[in-house]
Amino acid sequence: MIPTIAVLLTCFNRRAKTLNALEALFKQNGANAAFRLNVFLVDDGSSDGTGDAVREAFPQVHVIDGTGGLYWNGGMRRAFEGALEYPFDYMLWLNDDTDLNDDAILRLLETSQMLAQQGHYKTAVFGSTCDPLTGELTYGGFQRRKGPILRLRHVGPDLQGPREVTTMAGNCVLVSKAAVDAIGNLEPKFYHAWGDVDYGMRLRDAGGSVWLAPGYLAQCDPNPAAQRWRDDPSLSLRDRLAQMNSFRGLYPPDWLLFMRRHGGVMWSLAWAIPYVQLITRHLKFKLSASA
Repeated sequence: MIPTIAVLLTCFNRRAKTLNALEALFKQNGANAAFRLNVFLVDDGSSDGTGDAVREAFPQVHVIDGTGGLYWNGGMRRAFEGALEYPFDYMLWLNDDTDLNDDAILRLLETSQMLAQQGHYKTAVFGSTCDPLTGELTYGGFQRRKGPILRLRHVGPDLQGPREVTTMAGNCVLVSKAAVDAIGNLEPKFYHAWGDVDYGMRLRDAGGSVWLAPGYLAQCDPNPAAQRWRDDPSLSLRDRLAQMNSFRGLYPPDWLLFMRRHGGVMWSLAWAIPYVQLITRHLKFKLSASA
């Protein structure tokens, strides 16, 4: 039987990127032969006509209107809810700035099915992305560092086979139905980020597993603006802290929830580390500037 994949996207004022992502999605090798797609896109109050453009270019897509304040986690939750009304065998989370390679879904499916044959049924398989200009890793998985304090490091894929990781970003993830049945939708308490990282951790807590498919499966530009609070030496301490605490940074309520849920008995230390690092890095920038 041909599996059905419910594809979830959320968008806001990125009309060209959204259309490009959908075009790459529907051009996938094996579409309609090896798998069927059922696509759910939340247009969260775009003012650039994204929703109408998608309806015209891709009438098969379920376009769901958002409230204008859903952001990534809320938009993906809304798409998730829409997908649950239809039968599916897998869910594919896809960011609209992620352009899939022609064989990306086939490779995700092959990896998921191989893992199922090995007894791993509750899985999330991530398709790692690279910079289209440099070929360097932009989004991959997260591996827990050794030690009692929860610290995650960004890791890329192996070339030869699947790589098991602690959790993942949400750019391009194939989630098995068994995993969805085990833990359901994304956590509603998260605002923008962290819902995807939390999902992978919750899946592992429920006896599932998170994997990177072999090699790179898509292209996605890096987002240096999101890391300005960490990397920009020109910022004042006040501006650095404000950007860190914005919804594109750690965002204090989400960061606190994530660490209290997954940080174990030493969660408060894990929670504090980024703030200590921010102050230390800021002082180093100032010392370098004055040298």
